[in-house]
Amino acid sequence: MTDGIRRVAVLGGSGFIGHAIVEELIRHGYRVTTVNRGQTPVSWPGPVERIIADRTDATRFARVLSTLDADCVVDVTAYRADETRIAIDAFRNRVRRFIHISTLSVYRWPFPCPVAEDGPLEEDPFNHYGFHKAGCERAILSEPVEGLAWTILRLPAVFGPRDPFSREARLCRQIIEETPVVVPIEPFLCQNLYVRDAARAVRLLIESPQTAGQACNAGGPPFTLEDYVRLLGRFLGRQPLMMRASAQVLAQSGADLRKIPYFFEGDLVLDTRRIRNEAAFEPAFGLEQALRLTLEGLTGSDGDGTAAGGSFLRERAIGNIAEGGRLP
Repeated sequence: MTDGIRRVAVLGGSGFIGHAIVEELIRHGYRVTTVNRGQTPVSWPGPVERIIADRTDATRFARVLSTLDADCVVDVTAYRADETRIAIDAFRNRVRRFIHISTLSVYRWPFPCPVAEDGPLEEDPFNHYGFHKAGCERAILSEPVEGLAWTILRLPAVFGPRDPFSREARLCRQIIEETPVVVPIEPFLCQNLYVRDAARAVRLLIESPQTAGQACNAGGPPFTLEDYVRLLGRFLGRQPLMMRASAQVLAQSGADLRKIPYFFEGDLVLDTRRIRNEAAFEPAFGLEQALRLTLEGLTGSDGDGTAAGGSFLRERAIGNIAEGGRLP
């Protein structure tokens, strides 16, 4: 725990990434307050103060933020520049640290990989998510660090248990149902990050004041989609089917490329040297371990990482698919 920072407010905190951030902070002795709509049932490993406020009611949300008693704020749920400006105005000259959770989607495609933090930001409104998250970042980047010691954390796809839009679940369903997984014409590198590692990156940035005024990329080891699918197939005890296709052919057939997990025509990898050097961040979970934990979460099992645990995991996953169960 950093000297002077004891109380952390998490804007969000009940969703997939936010929940993991709250758990990480509790485990390391921080007092946590969450600010969200209060619509998602949650449980924590320790006490958490929960304040109900809806970001769509900007006036009331700003009023709630102005009364928060916190040393640090982690903003998980800002998706538009005006939402970020409200948070900036509320916490300027009031908190010691401000961490904004962002995404690799803010980078303008195509870009050289690994892409560093000084890469150009998205300017095309067609990329709706990346365009608006880049707008959030521009609001922060223009803010003097003397009044708000901000750091931006840019994440790749985050995966793990509790993910309501799990790419891994979709791939597992295809493998078990023997539906071919579409992969690019040639292998390209892509990247993701296990959710508990993403949460740890947030904590380390809170504890690294030298990162104030900077954006930091974080990510796990790069992989090809083909190898990723094979690894999932090994966990499930199935030989996955794969089909190569170009983005052009898929688009002509009416496919939405954004809905094909980890399908990219070109490498999509972040340069993570800054967060490694300045915040001592390295992923604590290897890809195989993280995927096993993810599949155990999807199947509701408590796998033990042993061969027996792997057998149980396969049986449970296949059974759930057959029953139309947990894997979405």
